[in-house]
Amino acid sequence: MKELVKERVGEAVRKVYGDDAVAVLERASFEKPKRKEFGDLATNVAFLLAKEVKQSPRAVAEEIVRVLKGSGDFESVEVAGGGFINFKLSQSLYSEILRSVVETEFYVSDVGKRERVLLEYVSANPTGPLHVGHGRGAVVGDVLYRIMKLTGYKPEREFYINDAGRQIKLLGLSIYLKAKELKGERITLPEDAYSGEIEIWGRNYIRELAEKLLELKPDLLELPEDEAVEIAAEFGKEELLRQIQEDLKELRVEFDHWFSERELYEKGEVERVLKILEEKGYLYEKDGALWLKTTLFGDDKDRVVRRSNGEYTYFASDIAYHYNKIERGYDRGIDIWGADHHGYIPRVKAAIAALGKDPDWLEIILIQLVKLFRNGEEIKMSKRKGNFIPLKWLIDEVGVDAVRFFFLLKRHDTPLDFDLDLAISTKSENPVYYVQYAHARLCSVLDKAEERGFKPSADHLSLLNTEEERELILKCYSFKYELQQAALKREPHRLTYYLMELASALHRFYNKHRVVDEENRELSSARLFLVKGVRKTLEIGLGILNVKAPRRM
Repeated sequence: MKELVKERVGEAVRKVYGDDAVAVLERASFEKPKRKEFGDLATNVAFLLAKEVKQSPRAVAEEIVRVLKGSGDFESVEVAGGGFINFKLSQSLYSEILRSVVETEFYVSDVGKRERVLLEYVSANPTGPLHVGHGRGAVVGDVLYRIMKLTGYKPEREFYINDAGRQIKLLGLSIYLKAKELKGERITLPEDAYSGEIEIWGRNYIRELAEKLLELKPDLLELPEDEAVEIAAEFGKEELLRQIQEDLKELRVEFDHWFSERELYEKGEVERVLKILEEKGYLYEKDGALWLKTTLFGDDKDRVVRRSNGEYTYFASDIAYHYNKIERGYDRGIDIWGADHHGYIPRVKAAIAALGKDPDWLEIILIQLVKLFRNGEEIKMSKRKGNFIPLKWLIDEVGVDAVRFFFLLKRHDTPLDFDLDLAISTKSENPVYYVQYAHARLCSVLDKAEERGFKPSADHLSLLNTEEERELILKCYSFKYELQQAALKREPHRLTYYLMELASALHRFYNKHRVVDEENRELSSARLFLVKGVRKTLEIGLGILNVKAPRRM
């Protein structure tokens, strides 16, 4: 209701005082009056606007009311006190917005103003399977992309493949040594090598890769070690990247671009960007290494871009990568990182500033940890073995719908406790089941009504005047505003909250009112029209989450 009235007041303010005056609405309050007889809502906008237009608050309020009274949207709109405006929505407005819910793409908006945005998320090193933390970031990024598309942005999705540098070499060494062990040799893994053991899965992915590589290349261990390690590294990277892509596909997460870090080096992009920084005077040598003066741009210390052994750091390629994004013409970059990368933000923004670009071009969304619980106890992995819980294991345990929905049950920057037992429950306490069941229930209502000769109709919407019916109509229409806020604040979890609230409002209505009544066919047709609108909204919301909207459960 607040957003709807705010929208109508904005139109009136624009008509009376011009486009510039509308900005004051962001500071205005729209709240329910303490006494119900004063109306559905009240605003103080006239007091704020009075200072801008140099009129008394009451005079401003009277001008706004004069415009709004002719709109037909309000049963009453009155000036109270020194300039407050009280509103009571008209039944015709409820009917109008319900028709828009059922008959239009009411939820689509243009708040993004066609801003071209590159969303980069997951970007896991292809040195092991995706874990549940990667999965949470993937769902946050995927749903944010879907919301931004509907709210006027031009978003694109990118996965940055870290396929250069020390970690890939270490992967190759780990596979090579495991291959030697499979052939009966005693080996000692370096402390920082990949053991490959996944306790909860009962598998060792390094061993699996080594076995597969030996099948394809039986003479691997006859080659010089450097050559064998390089072959193992390339093979392991490609295999693990393929597995990552398969896991993401199963999670219903797609990307428009897969960007290779290695290509930045092969095309000379890292050297070119460092040359730009050198020409600006922001690089210096110390202890044989090459440093960037990030402290000039807010970082707590300068950062190495090339080590004393001549190897470039990850930071060097990250600078080149983000400069590449900027050069591709995106208006904004949004990176979704694990919370453990928090300290990395100032240096990347500093590098962007050093290159002469606005550091606020880049936004960072941090994803907090996911903890899994079963039978009330946390599932813990062995820290000594470097173990983790694979995303694929979680998908197999509870299904894709539950994984996607549950990953958005809390803000991304809040730790998430994932209850496995709840996720597979068929009780109303399970939020994804609760929302899906609401959709299936409405499908059943519509189907059974049709069998009895009842159809939804907008002819008698004025009969929908109970508190529960009005609440449902407003809740459906607020879907548009929830999507806008989710996009503007980069908070896709707002959608799951909204769908649960809509399902709850539906159940309150359904438990109090009969939808199909043989003795009142006009009211029945109107209520079926309302049911149709709620079902549509639930279906679209679940679709944005990329969660199934079943017709039967």
